[in-house]
Order: sequence, then C-alpha cells, then structure tokens
Amino acid sequence: MDFKRVLLVFITLLVFSGTCVITCTAEEASSGKKVIIGAMPFNEQYILAEIAGQLLENAGYTYEINSGLNNAMLYQGIKKGQIDLYIDYTSAIPTYFEEQKALKNLDPDSVTAEVKEMVIADGVGWGDKIGFRNDYQMAVKDTFAREKGVENLSDLALNAKDMVLGSDLVFHLDEIYGLPNLEKTYGYSFREVKPMEPTLMFEAIKNNQVDIIPASSTDSRIDLFNLTTLNDDKAALAPYDSILLITKTREDDTAFMDAISNMQNLIDTKTMRSLNKMFDIDKKDAREIANEFLTEQGLI
Repeated sequence: MDFKRVLLVFITLLVFSGTCVITCTAEEASSGKKVIIGAMPFNEQYILAEIAGQLLENAGYTYEINSGLNNAMLYQGIKKGQIDLYIDYTSAIPTYFEEQKALKNLDPDSVTAEVKEMVIADGVGWGDKIGFRNDYQMAVKDTFAREKGVENLSDLALNAKDMVLGSDLVFHLDEIYGLPNLEKTYGYSFREVKPMEPTLMFEAIKNNQVDIIPASSTDSRIDLFNLTTLNDDKAALAPYDSILLITKTREDDTAFMDAISNMQNLIDTKTMRSLNKMFDIDKKDAREIANEFLTEQGLI
C-alpha cells in the first residue's frame, strides 16, 4: 500500500474542525525530550518514522510513533503542535488546503519550491527532502525495455499504439496528474486501457496481460517482478518528493534539528524500495530495518 492510496481512501476526512485528531495533547509534543512522530499506515512510513525516532533517541530524546493517520490529519497535527514531525510528499500537500493550491507546473524542483513556500506561509516548519520520491512511474518489463531500447517515456512514441496499459482504478481517470495528461504531454495513446485493482497490476504484467503499469516508485514489487521504470522526461506526472515537516516550535530546538538533519538526502528511491522489501517480503520489523540501516550508515 502507498500513500496515494491512503490519501484517496481518507480524502473525505480532509475538512474537520478544531478537534484533536492525534491521540495526544498539544502539551505532549513540541517541547522537552519526548517526541511525537506521525506516520501513515503503510510500509515506508513505519520505517521512516523509526529512522527519525532512532536518530532522535541517539541524541538523547525519547519518541513515540503515532501511526494510522492520513496525510491531512498529520498536517493538521503538525500545525496544532500535537505531533513534532512526520514525512509527507510534495504534490499531496496542496490538497490539504480548503481551496486547493494549483501547481504552476509538474517539474519536480518547481513543485518543491512552491510547496515549501506554501508550507512555511502556513506556519509549518520545513525539514527538506529525504531524497526519494514516491510517485507514479510507468513500469515495463526489463526484457521489453532492453529489446526496445526505452529509458524515457518519450521513447514509447513508436510502441504505445501497440501497448496495453494496466491501470489502477484512479490513474487512467485523473485528468490533472494521470493518464490523460501523460498522453497529452507525450502525444501518443495506448492501444487499450485495462482498469483493475492495484494489487492485480503486477500479476497482470508478469503474465503478459498488459504491457505497462503505473507503479509507485518505492514499491518493492518493481524489483521483485523484474520491471524497469521509465523516466518522465517531460514532467507529465506529479512528483511526490519525500519531505520532513516539523512543528514550528521545534525549529528552535538545536539538538532536535541537528538529529533529524541527518535524514536530508539520506535515502534515494532504489534504497527505499529495498527497505520496503525487507518489510513486505522479508517480514522484518520496521524498528529492526531502521536500526540496521542507520548502523550501516554510521549514524547511530
């Protein structure tokens, strides 16, 4: 499961009153040596929360992870001082505003700059990028990529008309961030689109029922099913760079900021996929995964 699914499931909860959405009081976060870390309910969020927690623990803090919340709730929790930090994704953030902020374009650096500006203006602390992105990436079999010599989405211009796309139940309908904008940007269309449950897409491409799928870039099944993700060289798909968001009052806590600064540009997309594999396939505990990773990096 990835955060875009979580966002879609819980999007109706976006508008809520001033009630406490986190199972703690504002006084429990944003001060002292006890840190409240928020996390959404899926693999990499559990791992990232543990990485942040163990870095802080190494700096003399204690931490508690509050998981099971969607992006919008976590964002409000940060604003209200009910949690101290969590990891979010750039293109998701404009949806948290009552009047959704329109992005000027989908260039990753442009999106990051816009989102940083809106977050800071909204009274939330910016902790910078972690390094990986969790966005839709069009994936084909490794064998197809080699045989056709494709690396970028532009390279599909000669092949798209003969290809079947296996889509989840949202991607092919999303006018702004999905298939319609991809086809408009690149000037080609796929021969057929087969909508299906997200869990079936990987089996479908494995069994040659479809030729290409929109996979979340940190999904461990990309490697497990021997797929190649194609570079979105014309920025048709929304970039979801992972970023640290911090409650404002913690920005003056030097030890806190120094500890979590170690997460900046720490994990690239391939590494995040491998960490997710440990959780999804190898069935390791998120705390164990985080501890092994940080030890290997010499950070604890």
